Amino acid sequence: MDQYPLPSDETEIYRHIVESARDYAIFAMNRDGTVVTWSAGAERLFGYSPPEIIGQSGAAIFTFEDQLAGAMLKELRLALTTGRADDNRWHVKKDGSSFWASGLMMPLRNDAGETYGLLKIVRDRTQMLHEDETRRASEERLQLILKSAIDYAIFAFDRDGRIISWNTGACRIFGYEEDEILGRDARILFVPEDRNEGALEREMKTAAERGRAENERFHLRKDGSTFWGSGLTMPLRAQRAGYLKVLRDDTERHFAEEHQQIMLREMSHRVKNSLALVAAMLAMQARSTKQEEVGQALRDAEARVGTIAQVHDQLWRQPDIETVDLADFLSSLCQRLQQSASRHAVSVNADPCMVDADRAIQIALLVNELVTNAFKHAYPDVSGAVTVSARSIADEIRLEVADDGRGLPPEVLSFENDGKSLGMKIVRALVQQLKAEMNIEDRAPGTGFVIRLPREG
Repeated sequence: MDQYPLPSDETEIYRHIVESARDYAIFAMNRDGTVVTWSAGAERLFGYSPPEIIGQSGAAIFTFEDQLAGAMLKELRLALTTGRADDNRWHVKKDGSSFWASGLMMPLRNDAGETYGLLKIVRDRTQMLHEDETRRASEERLQLILKSAIDYAIFAFDRDGRIISWNTGACRIFGYEEDEILGRDARILFVPEDRNEGALEREMKTAAERGRAENERFHLRKDGSTFWGSGLTMPLRAQRAGYLKVLRDDTERHFAEEHQQIMLREMSHRVKNSLALVAAMLAMQARSTKQEEVGQALRDAEARVGTIAQVHDQLWRQPDIETVDLADFLSSLCQRLQQSASRHAVSVNADPCMVDADRAIQIALLVNELVTNAFKHAYPDVSGAVTVSARSIADEIRLEVADDGRGLPPEVLSFENDGKSLGMKIVRALVQQLKAEMNIEDRAPGTGFVIRLPREG
């Protein structure tokens, strides 16, 4: 028999030992439970390749029940405290299948005796465990978890929606005792509207297709009162028996958020009204002044304030006050601009695109300046048309304002205009704030302003 010398490097020998132990999953984690090494045996046993699992939490190989119970954290604490943590439990492979395993977790220490991580060794012991014993052990663990989780309603129901398990937390939250709810239809926990619309059926369908179904809605207690529940429904794949639902009473948080939304809407509405008042005062000042230059400056300021007021008006009227649909917003803005200059026509062609409120205000002011500049300079003595378009392309918005008039004068277009065009100064400042790029095209006839800006700031 051929004989080969041992490697001189002790580290190399240890690496060979680990990689040769293909019947054992051997891997190391840092103190937070993040996987940092993964042996060939671990890949064979769990199905994850090293690039797929290294950097991920070691909790990925634990069952849902053990994750809910914090099993991995308990093992970490026990290993760090006592020097080892033995366990016999179900683990989960990459493909979702499970196996019964015996495991040992130990701390890793450097030469100075300092703990820098943990080593876990796992062996598949499925064949040594009878199916009936496996089922009983799994049920006992689950019951222990369910009874201890009093802040969560955790219950299971079969594919027909009949409740098959009910924990202490469910008793506390819904008001039904275990013996009076088992076997009943889980739809009685839903308010009539959701029940009639098939809310439970949608949850089961989504959970079966995607592995989980998150849901937030009002639920019904035994006494007829309602509460806002945040829930998660998952299929019971191992037993193929039905679904598990974990639910928490989040009524206080829900109403707090609802109150906050109401306050934000009220604030936005008040800001809009205040801005409208400022715009009206500027318009009144413009009408009373005898100097045309001063009057025009006041009318320009009134238009700018009015544009900002319009954004706030749209914000408090829509469901989400933090974002604005750019297409609807530009249509509304340009309609107002045309009403203020009735001899001109403004057309809008924009893709639906949601932008946050702060960027909407900046875009509104930018369009306001470019359109009013076209009114004043492209068509000083005649009526004309201005087109506004917005195209959503990947993560970018292409905004264009164009006219077919006689073109803007050089002092307006110049980067160094000595203060002769406040409007263009505002335009360039807004382009910079939006982190955008602007090109000015002489189209003979007319001028086109093409601005490319990121969808998000």
